[in-house]
Amino acid sequence: MKTILFKTIIIAFFVGTAVSCSDEDENRFRPGSTHEKPNPTEPEGGLDYSKLTADNHPRLLMNAEAFTALKAKVDANSSANLTLLHNTIMSVCNSKGMNATALTYKLDASNKRILDVSRDALLRIFTCAYAYRMTGDAKYLTKAETDMNAVCNFPDWNSKRHFLDVGEMATAVAFGYDWLYNELSAATRTKAANALLKFAFQQAQDKNWNLNFYEATNNWNQVCNGGLVCAALASYENNPSEAKDMIEKALESNKPALEVMYSPDGNYPEGSGYWCYGTLYQVLMLAALNSTLGTDNGLSDTPGFSKTAEYMLYMTGLNSKFFNYSDCAPSSTAALASWWFADKYSNPSLLYNELKMLKNGEYASCAENRLLPMIMAFANNLNLDAISAPSNKLWSGKGETPVVMVHTDWTYTDTDKYLGIKGGKAGSSHGHMDAGSFVYDAYGVRWSMDFGLQSYTTLESKLAALGGNLWDMGQNSMRWDVFRLNNLNHSTISINDARHRVNGAATLTTTINTATELGATFDLTEVVSDQAASATRTVKIVNDKDLVVMDEIKARTDKSAKVRWCMVTPAVPTVESNRIVLTNGSKVMYLTASGSVKPTYKQWSTTSENSYDQANPGTYMVGFEATVTANQTATFTTTLSPK
Repeated sequence: MKTILFKTIIIAFFVGTAVSCSDEDENRFRPGSTHEKPNPTEPEGGLDYSKLTADNHPRLLMNAEAFTALKAKVDANSSANLTLLHNTIMSVCNSKGMNATALTYKLDASNKRILDVSRDALLRIFTCAYAYRMTGDAKYLTKAETDMNAVCNFPDWNSKRHFLDVGEMATAVAFGYDWLYNELSAATRTKAANALLKFAFQQAQDKNWNLNFYEATNNWNQVCNGGLVCAALASYENNPSEAKDMIEKALESNKPALEVMYSPDGNYPEGSGYWCYGTLYQVLMLAALNSTLGTDNGLSDTPGFSKTAEYMLYMTGLNSKFFNYSDCAPSSTAALASWWFADKYSNPSLLYNELKMLKNGEYASCAENRLLPMIMAFANNLNLDAISAPSNKLWSGKGETPVVMVHTDWTYTDTDKYLGIKGGKAGSSHGHMDAGSFVYDAYGVRWSMDFGLQSYTTLESKLAALGGNLWDMGQNSMRWDVFRLNNLNHSTISINDARHRVNGAATLTTTINTATELGATFDLTEVVSDQAASATRTVKIVNDKDLVVMDEIKARTDKSAKVRWCMVTPAVPTVESNRIVLTNGSKVMYLTASGSVKPTYKQWSTTSENSYDQANPGTYMVGFEATVTANQTATFTTTLSPK
């Protein structure tokens, strides 16, 4: 592949201007017109674009033959779970995709995004396109075409404020254009091709704007590139030069991002919620490339990527709760990208959690339901009626954000215990000061929890009004004053009530996987190095009964180390002289601590005095404090035991 050189781009801040199509532009790029650009069949780099022609639609993910085969299988009801998945998509389409309210250009409360509009458009157009392909009912075609025209008539797709909006909108128009190509009016096809060119491709080629998604090593790289690639592959015959540029830039810029995000073991730095988002667009791009060009140019071979669906499988604990480190909510949602991995690696067990959610009716309202139609391309290749539970109890991964997760029996019942422990650093994308924190489920209850994210929409503007910037990851940023993001309010240790060091990384040193103990040890020294000489933490389930947390703290020679050991919990605490009693409904757990320095049991408030902080009702923080004198080492053992 031809090497693409990225020049230094000067960051500019200005309000995006409207982009419109003149009559001349409309005619110039009309599919099939005499002004249509030539279609190079042997582009430099070895990719063969020769099949991306006007007479070859649909082609993204599924062609006409694949749709015919899928329809026959669904109509025959030969797989109950495949039929259930189809019916779920149709339900989403009929209840949300057929929404009669006109799509309008409207910024959100932060005056920054039209992302909700882009996502609404994607849900409508994609589900209606699927419904039309599967039923032939013209009402779905009409609705999809109406919504395509609406968004293509927008003044822009908000590229200058928030390019993520472009990624999702381009995906919407791409699938409407490709899957409905032969039934759309010529005017709609023309308008869609022009909109993709002007609102997506040309904006991505704008050298005067900071398109940092190309250099990002987070979900932005995946979503923006994924949307642009789908759009380029869908409409290639109209603007082959620009489309080829989008594809080659994506191949060039996505590879290093994948290496950071998934290597070496597949765990995702931004956590479960962003895995569900970023990885879904990643596999959408890979599947689109393979279905049209026959290759993803080696992207799927990136070390760790093949393991990442297994990581996600272990991220869900009891009661449909994620191990929600970083900017992630606690409630689990469908991991739709898992369907691609199950198909790619012939491993249906990766869908163990997905089938459970599908059968429970959770797919219709899942966070990424706008992209549900894409998974039918993979589901059709799988035996969905013979999916077994994972066989391993422990999963571990190193990399930028090392994690270890444990499921003791995979039944999701009172006998199953779940543990998640994390390392990493606060300064990573969407990071919190949560190194060393853990969640713990046992006896049907989550005992140690993570508050998770606070919605950005109002928080951004509230911090900005005070002179802060939520996305400033510096040590002294106001970001770390946000209650839910600070280390004092996570299930971890803090020294001298100081902030964790944002660029200090907690590393995974040992995994514990024996018949009687399951867990891991992390080195937190870099995280607290300005306050302590060293710190290590071991968290493990012992004898399938107790949770044991062991911390070793060595104080610096120039100062003592006041240790704050904290656990966030939804259980009601009672602090006694020799223990803390935790009560959650009829379940009771005892927290006891011992150490070479005597700990003093504590309870802290979960109510913040900051006006910008979200409330935390029904939550408590408990633990202990102890002071290690200068140049001394202390060990602490904390146990959670059932009554």
